[in-house]
Amino acid sequence: MKNFNFTPAFQQVFFTVVCFTLLSGGASFWLAAKDNLSPQQIRVFENCNTTWNMGIGAIFGLLGSKATDLFQSDDQEEEKK
Repeated sequence: MKNFNFTPAFQQVFFTVVCFTLLSGGASFWLAAKDNLSPQQIRVFENCNTTWNMGIGAIFGLLGSKATDLFQSDDQEEEKK
C-alpha cells in the first residue's frame, strides 16, 4: 500500500472546500424545508444549491488528483528515484 503525502496547502484547500460545501448544503436543505419562500430566499436557495453542486465536484476533483498516484506503476516510481 502506498503512503500519500498531503501537503498543508492541499489540506487547507480541501477542508475549506468541504466546510463551504457542507455550509451551503445545510442552508439549501434548511431553505428547502420551509413552506413559503420570498423571491430573495428563492435566490439564496438557488445560490446555495449551485454552491453545493460545485463543492461536491471540487471535492471529487481534489480527491481524483490525489488518486492518480494509485495507478502509477512501480517502474515509473523507480525511474523517479
